[in-house]
Amino acid sequence: MERKKIFSHLPEIERLYTLFDYTTTLWEAKELSLYHIDKVEFYLLLLLRFREDLRMKDMAELLSLNNSTLTQVANRCERKGLIKREKGKNDRRETILKFTPKGRKLIDNIVSHRQALFFPVWEKVNEDDIRGFLNVLRTVVETLEDRVAYLEHLKRPW
Repeated sequence: MERKKIFSHLPEIERLYTLFDYTTTLWEAKELSLYHIDKVEFYLLLLLRFREDLRMKDMAELLSLNNSTLTQVANRCERKGLIKREKGKNDRRETILKFTPKGRKLIDNIVSHRQALFFPVWEKVNEDDIRGFLNVLRTVVETLEDRVAYLEHLKRPW
């Protein structure tokens, strides 16, 4: 698409994205409080759901946290019985986070609730529009990923 056409759509894209982000952030905060976890704990659990063999160092980079902050978050999740720590198989100095059964069940429940929240929305959209939306999201995500330099050396969990 030509630049002039793209720029003509940017205000509406930004407005809708901001509204979407605002409403989902409010909903997410309310939902996560029901599970007694915060947003950072949720994202740690969500990353583990994709890949349970991430080193804490890589997890910190993916979450844009320094190592000490991630350690605090992991400590909270461990105290809640959601995760456990294991030493790396190849390098005993590395720490790998793993789910406990309680943690796995919790993240699966949260993801199920998220899907249930959006199901009535997607019922109102026809299949061609959903496919188009997915294509746009894939393009946006792939383009943004290419621009995030600190992720370049990591094997993406998704």
